[in-house]
Amino acid sequence: MMNGKIRVLGAWMGVVVGLASVSQGGYLTVYGGPTYDPNTGTGSSGGSAMMVNASGTAVGCVTMYVDGDSMGERSVRWDAHGTLTILDGLGAYADGWTSVYAYAINDTGTVVGSARKFVDAQSMGPRAVRWDPNGIVTELGDLGTAVGGYTSASANAINAFGTAVGDARKYVGGDYRGIRAVRWDATGTSATELGGLGGFYDGAGDINASGTAVGGCGKYVNGIDQGFRAARWEAGGTAGTELGDLGTDPSGVAYANANAINGTGTAVGDCWKYADGISVGTRAVRWEAGGTAGTELDNLGTDPSGVTTALAWAINDPGTAVGYARKYVSGVFQGTRAVRWEADGTPATELAKLGTDPNGFTEAGANAINAFGTAVGQASKYISGSLLGDRAVLWELDGDAVDLSELIDPNSGWTLTDASYISDTGWIVGEGMFDPDGAGGYDAYERLYLLQIPDPATISLLALGGLAVLWRRRK
Repeated sequence: MMNGKIRVLGAWMGVVVGLASVSQGGYLTVYGGPTYDPNTGTGSSGGSAMMVNASGTAVGCVTMYVDGDSMGERSVRWDAHGTLTILDGLGAYADGWTSVYAYAINDTGTVVGSARKFVDAQSMGPRAVRWDPNGIVTELGDLGTAVGGYTSASANAINAFGTAVGDARKYVGGDYRGIRAVRWDATGTSATELGGLGGFYDGAGDINASGTAVGGCGKYVNGIDQGFRAARWEAGGTAGTELGDLGTDPSGVAYANANAINGTGTAVGDCWKYADGISVGTRAVRWEAGGTAGTELDNLGTDPSGVTTALAWAINDPGTAVGYARKYVSGVFQGTRAVRWEADGTPATELAKLGTDPNGFTEAGANAINAFGTAVGQASKYISGSLLGDRAVLWELDGDAVDLSELIDPNSGWTLTDASYISDTGWIVGEGMFDPDGAGGYDAYERLYLLQIPDPATISLLALGGLAVLWRRRK
């Protein structure tokens, strides 16, 4: 007997194919991801926007619902032309539940991620997958399975030529041997194990056009756990190179991870800092191409004991990095701030915020930066000291903050709450709240969005709430 949830999957697909387009004069157009029907409890809500390529094709993950019941996570690809595709996985349970995640897309439209694999409706674990530009899914190779066929693997990043990197569980004769960093070449599916530092967990999180990958590895020395270290794998090779840290505890333990790498091979990430063997928090770090020494990037102050946190999430090809840092003024914590670090130095430039509470507290962070230096992320918005909620933000070259919600039609139903990624062509992907009936009885729900800002060399006149605002975009 067919489960009732499966019978209505076709209805759910009919819900998600609609794209919201706002194109009234003076406003930026919003291209929405899958929709949710609050009347039937069918569609998708929540999820994460992951990435958008140069042509404006975006990928993300959403939670699927049928008659109010969660059917797991699905990957979605959509664009400004009205095309929306739910990317196939590798099977599902008998009731239709599964989990599929798209993490990255390149300019050819190839997507990578992970999908739970099912055999006879039994889960065999998540597997690394690749979707071609037509949406056809291909399972990528693993590093062995347990006796019953279970394993786990994920493709986390892909470069312009289709080489992907990620991580996979390793099994030998059915025995579990930890997690390893993995590379998959564009022309095949076999998994190439990348060397680690003797630890239990390794993973690659980013790869540049030349094929050099970065991430992190667990480190053991003579069988003793030494923490987790940032690592780099050169193109075509398999040996892992340990990247420098900012000190260790008295036992030699340190923690660091390389989050991103640019086209020239410079990487950024984060690392625990130790002073006289005592941790003083996490610091943003840069590792130059071809070298291993970690350069500490400046922060926005510390607490009275010298502890703070700063992380670098992204770096563009010219070498400018962005992320966030906790801010302290005379030792008093004032929240987190979006930060930019220039290529030729270490000072932290605090990017503009969208107001603060009466005590100067707010939260902000930059998630991505394009080749022209335009960054995007999220900031809490305050008006006269009152919190309105989170907003998706674009930061111009001078550090000014632009609330993206103010660039779209106020009657569109959208409030843009986060910006995950920006392409060199100005496409931005993120998450927002979408109210399907305005002042009606249905609540707003979380939805993915896509929009394009004007060309960096263009001066645009944007109508914001009836006001003509000159928005400067420059390289």
